[in-house]
Amino acid sequence: MTDKDIDLDCLKMKAKDLAYTSVGIGILAFQKAQVRRRELAEEIDKEFPHAKAFVVKQVETTISNVAMVLTSLINSGNDAQASK
Repeated sequence: MTDKDIDLDCLKMKAKDLAYTSVGIGILAFQKAQVRRRELAEEIDKEFPHAKAFVVKQVETTISNVAMVLTSLINSGNDAQASK
């Protein structure tokens, strides 16, 4: 083996190690973010126990209002076509 072969093998090994280390650090960072997200969710639930129910109610009301408007528009379009 020549020095170039040894250097190339060493470089390949170091690149492989770097790739494994990078993936490992990425996985650890993702897991830490997930843990922090769960902790924050628990803190929010403790501080604002009714917040989730309030948001769900607001979203349901908004969806209901949009559905009524769309139904009205569809019905008025059908009425206009029927009168032609």
